[in-house]
Amino acid sequence: MIKEKTNPALYLLFGIGTITAAHMTISIDLAGWIASVPFLLYLRNTSGVKSRLLFLAGLIVAWSFCIVKIVSPPMPFAMVFLFSVPISLFHLPGYLLWDKFRDRPIGILVFPAAMAVLEWIQYSFTPFASWGVAAYTQSHTLSMMQAVSVFGMPGLSFLIYWVNVSVAELLLKRKTTPLSFQIPVAVTALFLLYGALRVELSKTNGADTICVAAVGTDSDVTGFPLPSVEKNAAVQRNLFRRTETASQSGARIVVWNEASTFVLPADEKAWKDSLSGLAKRRRVALVAAFIIPLSETPMKYENKYLFFDSAGTLMYTYHKHQPVPGEPAVKGTEPLQVFDVAGIKAGSVICYDYDFPYLARGFGKLDADLVADPSSDWRGIDPLHTRMAAFRAVEQGHSILRSTRFGLSAAITPYGELTAQMSSFDTNDKIMMAYLPVKGAFTFYTLVGDIFVYLCIGYLLLYTLYKVRRGAGKDPVYIL
Repeated sequence: MIKEKTNPALYLLFGIGTITAAHMTISIDLAGWIASVPFLLYLRNTSGVKSRLLFLAGLIVAWSFCIVKIVSPPMPFAMVFLFSVPISLFHLPGYLLWDKFRDRPIGILVFPAAMAVLEWIQYSFTPFASWGVAAYTQSHTLSMMQAVSVFGMPGLSFLIYWVNVSVAELLLKRKTTPLSFQIPVAVTALFLLYGALRVELSKTNGADTICVAAVGTDSDVTGFPLPSVEKNAAVQRNLFRRTETASQSGARIVVWNEASTFVLPADEKAWKDSLSGLAKRRRVALVAAFIIPLSETPMKYENKYLFFDSAGTLMYTYHKHQPVPGEPAVKGTEPLQVFDVAGIKAGSVICYDYDFPYLARGFGKLDADLVADPSSDWRGIDPLHTRMAAFRAVEQGHSILRSTRFGLSAAITPYGELTAQMSSFDTNDKIMMAYLPVKGAFTFYTLVGDIFVYLCIGYLLLYTLYKVRRGAGKDPVYIL
């Protein structure tokens, strides 16, 4: 129980600790279910502008510690504030709305509804993607991850925040209501059961599979100056050699890392011809990702891949749709497409693109079975970034072949299972072979999309209207 004379500053300190423990790398899944509790207790036991400014400062400190965990070379330390401040500002209204509207029993849902909507706004309309979303705190719990196949990340985040506010209510009021105990407990148990059954039933009758491969690069270049002609040629020879080895071992689809090599604009046509010849000669579908430098001052480049079928035909050219904030890449605008590869519908993105659920939703609409994901990470976000991509697989019901430079390559099933892994930091041959299902899996989320978010928005609007009418002294219309 909470003692009334507890120093509110302790709640801020505990909140910084629980948020830090729940998010980003070196995280604890269980911490996600109580991460916001100390901050909610702080708001309940304080008032005034000064306390709210201190609360915002506490949020920023908490998220700064989270981002510190993922900052490593070559990322600048300034990245801490580039992400921690916006995430804190996005979360702040959810806490303040709960603090203002918590007095009625159904007001307990204001916090989870607001937070789910605010997270959705962040990753749908800003360049900060889905970093900091509560659903990701369950990246080690496969059964709970299956919840995103129903209502996407907003549904799972809502449940997590609902449990958080329920724990806070229990500590504050020392009593329970159906909305603060029985119902959230039952829903959590139901989703755990659903998730466990979904994963286990997927293995009952087995599945037809396709052999795929992620091929790594020797390139460690992250910008100018470019490598020497000789060094770059050696990188390209090894990419070709590994692709040939993978195809000889049975791979039908080979995916290179993001930025596997650099190709000068004047050499691009010859490069395309050589890639086409490789795919045709080895009878393998090839997703070859590389960089074309355009200018040094200011730095500008194309971050792209070429998608060849097993006949050597260039099917698609794709530029990264969502460059990381500060990345000087030409922003891609090509419509998403899928192509028949050995009887499956296959598409592809590039790395940070799949931190945006709306983009993955496009492949859900195209009924993709497999999405190739050439990627380039850094030590700080390894293997977190690959586990984040697994949520896209569960949401949309397709496999993902993530081929990662400076990180973890993985073959991910439509249920979020990493059936094969290869770290670029280990000593290996930089060829990851794997088998993935030929067909994707059905998800309710591909049918209803973000309807849960719209329901949350509707609830917040109606509840706010009710509070305004009640505050104005008018007879309320009991619609809630």
